[in-house]
Amino acid sequence: MRWILTGVFLLGILVNIPFCQAMSPEQYIESIAPYAQRVKEHGLFPSVAIAQSCRETGFGQSLDAADIHGNSIRQYNNVLGKKWRTGRHFEKVTPEGYGSGRYWTVGKFQAYDSLQDCFEDYAVNINRNPAYKTKDTSNVYNFIHSIAPRYATDNPQAYADGVLRIIEKYNLTKYD
Repeated sequence: MRWILTGVFLLGILVNIPFCQAMSPEQYIESIAPYAQRVKEHGLFPSVAIAQSCRETGFGQSLDAADIHGNSIRQYNNVLGKKWRTGRHFEKVTPEGYGSGRYWTVGKFQAYDSLQDCFEDYAVNINRNPAYKTKDTSNVYNFIHSIAPRYATDNPQAYADGVLRIIEKYNLTKYD
């Protein structure tokens, strides 16, 4: 697997795709906040969507990686880590599982025409997918803990706690 990752890195260099854009966490948050705030119209918390995006993308850094064909992942506008279901998709090397059960695999992810489409799909999915029928929107804490068991592909408790730490550190509830 290390050879595959090295190959993807080298391919990114050869086709002049930067691996990491120089953007601070605060700059990344400010760049996606206007799109994330639209989830409020669906009764969801922008702070959670922003923090999930920060966690899923490493504050945007992973968006400058390459898919398995050497194309920049940024072009797909998937900042929430949504797996592919229908329509356009891209494939990338991704970690799955947690603890000693963690492994690398090639995963298919949803491609979007815009960041707005990504956050809109997030809100529609959370509100209409039967997997989230027991979501609790009474507060940010209950919300992330109620969706994490289905949303996270690693340990749901660790995922929810990580999202909450990002919300607290960057005062993201100001977007709610």
